[in-house]
Amino acid sequence: MKRIRNKNDLLAWLEQNAPRKAIANAMIDGNIELLGFFNLTPGSTNHGWIIRVTSKRKLTWNVAIVVNIYTHNYFTYTIKEVHWENYIGGDIPLFAGDNPEIYKRLKNENLY
Repeated sequence: MKRIRNKNDLLAWLEQNAPRKAIANAMIDGNIELLGFFNLTPGSTNHGWIIRVTSKRKLTWNVAIVVNIYTHNYFTYTIKEVHWENYIGGDIPLFAGDNPEIYKRLKNENLY
């Protein structure tokens, strides 16, 4: 398993393993936002990152990168919407995401 130490490692891995070719292409000349670390399946150990990729033509994908702690691998899939109540975040930028204060507020708004 490739060790992901920072955002650049994460994005490089995603570019090579994107769930769709269009996402990999959008990563080259579009906009990328690291939303942070999430509990992707509440009640389980499926944790990972969500990255929002927006192409030049304004097509948007929310890509989940799951860390499988049992097989020590990563895998990806797209999700329709981000469930902010499952945001974990943290103090490290790789886990907190690009705009942690906004994400914390979104999490708190979704808890009620």
